[in-house]
Amino acid sequence: MRRIARMRSFLAAVPVALLLLATATAPAVAAEDPASAESQSAAEVEIPYLETAEIQPSPPWRIADCDVPRSATPLVVACDGERIVLSAPEYDPEAGVTVLPVTLTDGTVSMTVAYRVTAAPPPAPEVSPSATVRPVASASLLRIPFSDLGATCTRCGGGAGLIALGVEPASAGSAWATPTHLVFRASSTFTGPAELGFGVLDEFGAETKGKLPVSVYPADAPLIALDVFVPLDGSAGVEVDLASLVTSIAGDDVVLVGCGASMHGSVACDADGVARYVGSGQADQFGFQVAAGGEQAAGSVTLVPADAGLPTTGPVPTAPTGADDDEAVTTLFTPPAPIEDLATGGPFDAFIALLDRTSR
Repeated sequence: MRRIARMRSFLAAVPVALLLLATATAPAVAAEDPASAESQSAAEVEIPYLETAEIQPSPPWRIADCDVPRSATPLVVACDGERIVLSAPEYDPEAGVTVLPVTLTDGTVSMTVAYRVTAAPPPAPEVSPSATVRPVASASLLRIPFSDLGATCTRCGGGAGLIALGVEPASAGSAWATPTHLVFRASSTFTGPAELGFGVLDEFGAETKGKLPVSVYPADAPLIALDVFVPLDGSAGVEVDLASLVTSIAGDDVVLVGCGASMHGSVACDADGVARYVGSGQADQFGFQVAAGGEQAAGSVTLVPADAGLPTTGPVPTAPTGADDDEAVTTLFTPPAPIEDLATGGPFDAFIALLDRTSR
């Protein structure tokens, strides 16, 4: 649904004393002469991102002249005596405030009101990480794939920004961001619950923060699951033998617990440990969980197109990128847009788009 910001009450925006003054001096103010009108600042008008806003004075006031607002800014897309419609086809963070002069008349008195118009930025990214506690052996690495953060973003066309925001308690270990994963190194002297903080930023720097619960446990014979790159050939399907990416040092049988969702395709995992992925051809990712001998581990598959500029085979690098602690790392992936952003046509478009994504 399109939200419309309406400036309905002009009288509420103009002091009573000014209205009395305008009425008292009405014979000296010509309705057909906007240049002689009084000028006042009436209200702030914000245009919602990619939507419209309206300036609509209350009766008996009408818009006396549309030529001046139309020539003042291309944000004016329609104008008549009843309303002015404003729209910003793109968000420009450098645009600032546009002062829009509007001449109003009640048939006897005319005055020019300066509206301050701004365009709202796109909504900040959203994150919905799983509340599932991720186990990790002390003194080992936990690599959390970006796909598990549940990020959606309206304006992340060149990739989102991912930033590690620390570990609570700090004695639990350290965390950092890479273009593909949020990485946690558990301390060798810590066991127990901890939380990893992270942020996802869009191209304008709008940030949304989230937290991931982890549990650090001592392990003598850990279960190891790898995080790997796999080449992606267009939109063709890919099969990955997840069982070959897992090692149980104790020699216990490994059981595939399940696979996580991808961002731009669909993943099906069978009991034999084979994952089948079908997607759109852009860089994508999914995680998986395994268990053996009472222990659990998580790995991930990062699907890389040939033109992505990254290795298409082998383990995912997890060393810090060298960025400062407060600097975001640009991800390899473009997060999907929020579902409501996809609803540009009929009332069922968003639902159809969701079915399309999950059925490919």
